Amino acid sequence: MARASNPRGTAAMWVRDRLDGLFRDGDFADWYPADGRRGLSPAQLALVSVLQYAENLTDRQAADAVRCHLDWKYCLGLELDDPGFDFTVLSEFRDRVAEGDRADRLLAPFVDRPAEAGLVRRRGRIRTDSTHVLAAVRRLNRGELVAETLRCALEDLALQGEGWLAALVTSDWADRYGRPVRYDRLPRGQDALIAWVLRVGEDGLHILRAVYHDDAPPGLRELRSVQVLRQVWVQQYWHDEAGQLCWRAAKSTRDRASRRATGQRNTGKSSADGRPDPASAREPWSTMEIVTPHDPEARYSQKVTAAGQRDWIGYRDHQTETCDELGPNVIVQVVTRPAPQQDIDALDDIHQQLTRQGFQPLEHVVDGGYVTPDSIHQAAMTWDIPLLGPVRADPQAAQRPGFTKEDFRIDWDNRTLTCPNGITSPPWKPTLGDGHPRLSVLFPRKACRECEDRLKCTGNVEGKGRHILLPPEPQQKIQSRIRKDQKTSDWQRRHAIRAGCEATVSETVHAHGLRHCRYRYRGLAKTHVQHVLTAAGTNVARLSDCFPPGTTPASPPRPPSHFQRLCQRLTA
Repeated sequence: MARASNPRGTAAMWVRDRLDGLFRDGDFADWYPADGRRGLSPAQLALVSVLQYAENLTDRQAADAVRCHLDWKYCLGLELDDPGFDFTVLSEFRDRVAEGDRADRLLAPFVDRPAEAGLVRRRGRIRTDSTHVLAAVRRLNRGELVAETLRCALEDLALQGEGWLAALVTSDWADRYGRPVRYDRLPRGQDALIAWVLRVGEDGLHILRAVYHDDAPPGLRELRSVQVLRQVWVQQYWHDEAGQLCWRAAKSTRDRASRRATGQRNTGKSSADGRPDPASAREPWSTMEIVTPHDPEARYSQKVTAAGQRDWIGYRDHQTETCDELGPNVIVQVVTRPAPQQDIDALDDIHQQLTRQGFQPLEHVVDGGYVTPDSIHQAAMTWDIPLLGPVRADPQAAQRPGFTKEDFRIDWDNRTLTCPNGITSPPWKPTLGDGHPRLSVLFPRKACRECEDRLKCTGNVEGKGRHILLPPEPQQKIQSRIRKDQKTSDWQRRHAIRAGCEATVSETVHAHGLRHCRYRYRGLAKTHVQHVLTAAGTNVARLSDCFPPGTTPASPPRPPSHFQRLCQRLTA
């Protein structure tokens, strides 16, 4: 009946025909207890979850498809009169998948089985790109954040210890926390708003002191909402020397952790403008700051793209796929990270998982967000993976149009630099640059002041000498070589294949709903489950259109148009 109603087949039917036995119940034995009532087949639930994301269905729609669609029944091996299951079972199954590395184990069969069939090569070119993912929350300002955090904690405390909480609250709390906090309900004016958030802070401290008191019912302090309340209060409030509760100032946009331990040039100081004391009463960095109590792991981030600046609250998804000329492009690995974590910070995890999967690519093609001389050197030395991507050009080349760093001759044996005019620097000194080892080269002031090309070289009018930071020798040689190679047409032709990642991102976003976390996907682990199932569903859609090597699909020729038929009659 499935063949009769779908002569050309569907993606679900292809899974049954080509990947029969993709999942087995024994593969999920460690996910369930040994006793208790027998549950549904986890292999069937895994396959349903993959098909659900392949067709971008909700849980209710996926359960209806199991019950009503002939191709899904054919794929699952069900009888025609099988009633299926309740849609809530899928959510419970995903909760199990979110534990440990189980999500990645769901994607592995969609790589191993096509590799055994010769559709995927484990040694070839691969490419990686990232995209932003929006958390299923609304954006809150700081006033909304603290009040909404306290409201969520009160809701959970009322559920777990209603009698204990009744002795702590007063009648005016219902006006502040009786309903979700919104911007239009906050006081107007800066002074009134500050007074209001300090009142909320005192209420929150009152609850925290009571929860952590010895007389509090056991288990209340372990509630997740109470732990979030404690963290938010540490991040948004502080006590001054007199013990008065105060509202933290906004974070410094120039503050960077890597600069705090780096001394200034010519002064040796470790504190300056843009490098505040870590104990200053400011908000934490976005990597640490909780921005909503409804998803405490979601983070704020922003990036600059060709279309302008984009900011969001959520996560980043890194997709790695094959890009050989033969066979389909299959997503082989997925990494989910918090939004502020940059692309290059996830590169080591990507290479580690690829090596564990048995991939030893000839080239890993990425964009500039993953590439520095340090990352290229580490990928080659640690994982034996050549990294192909553009290295950032000299950021200060426009300020120094006369001589760039490449114009200086490096003497690694004597640890000196020689400028184009023949001036040799004193031996360089080791230092740190953004937390990485660097070599600091400072030319004498007297020599630079007397040079005719001083303004074109140093770029300053104070008469200071030219200062150059060099990475260690292996990284510097990599940087010089790639900056030269990436200007050639051959390198650009090899790197052009990376543009295909944009099509994969577009497919997963528009066809499979990757951009937005679903309504129950809150937290990094559950978001990663969504990304893995999306990748598996994308592979099903791609592989179902693929035929074995040497064969082509039988498709009828396109019928001629009216004008073509007219021309045929005239020529006849």
